[in-house]
Amino acid sequence: MINPKLEEKIAFALLRACGLVVISVLFIMVGYLFIKGIGAINLELFFGEANPIDVIIGKEIAYDGIWYAILGTFALVTLAVLFSIPFGILGAIYLHEYAGDSKLARIIRFSTDCLAGLPSIVFGLFGFSIAIATKIGPCLLIGGLTLSFMILPIIMRTTEEGLKSIPPGLREGSLALGATKWQTIRHVVLPAALPQIITGIILGIGRSAEETAAIMFTAATAFSYSIGLFDQVEALPYTLYILATEYTSQQELQMAYGVAFILVVMMFFIFGIASYIRKKYTIKY
Repeated sequence: MINPKLEEKIAFALLRACGLVVISVLFIMVGYLFIKGIGAINLELFFGEANPIDVIIGKEIAYDGIWYAILGTFALVTLAVLFSIPFGILGAIYLHEYAGDSKLARIIRFSTDCLAGLPSIVFGLFGFSIAIATKIGPCLLIGGLTLSFMILPIIMRTTEEGLKSIPPGLREGSLALGATKWQTIRHVVLPAALPQIITGIILGIGRSAEETAAIMFTAATAFSYSIGLFDQVEALPYTLYILATEYTSQQELQMAYGVAFILVVMMFFIFGIASYIRKKYTIKY
């Protein structure tokens, strides 16, 4: 029979080894991208041979580089967040504060979980169908709308979990002072759950910024300097896909690694902010 202390040491060693494997994979991946792509990270990667200042202020067009891909990604993410925040937060409020465990609430939660599990290519084909049916065609608006469908479950479920974490005593105290249910939600519950809500929004931003399949059919193009609602746009994930699959020289392949490293750094930054907000501002009861 194994000594309990020895068994505990073995279990602890195995758990630590599993954790180190996860960390090692992450560091190996990031390190590999850094080594392969660091040589391409310069002003030319962003603006090509054009003058950076002139490109930024709109006096000159950069026919190479990823500047317009960065702007396109920012525009897509902004639209996706603007579309999904109202429905996500209000839907979560309805589910937790009003619907409770009703049959309708269970159906909505099940549908939300199913939506969260759908492959991104399915969202892309759905968005493409909308673009064709409305005769608008692939554009920034359709791409942002498609991405909003993808991040809606993240925002809704994270917000609902934040609302669940608020002690019932806060609600009861507010109601006892004469506040209505909506006043209690607006002035007591939502401010207390704000860190979790913001965390969900930031995680949604991260998800929408890294998607390729969803925008491939709905918004992305190989080159575009326009950021109009009804124009196709460049996007970092799609630019990476083009560079990695259609490169004609080692320089273009190195650019692909550089873009990949920039995307990873962006994700680290976004998820780092989410983690900081959750840790710093979450109220412990």
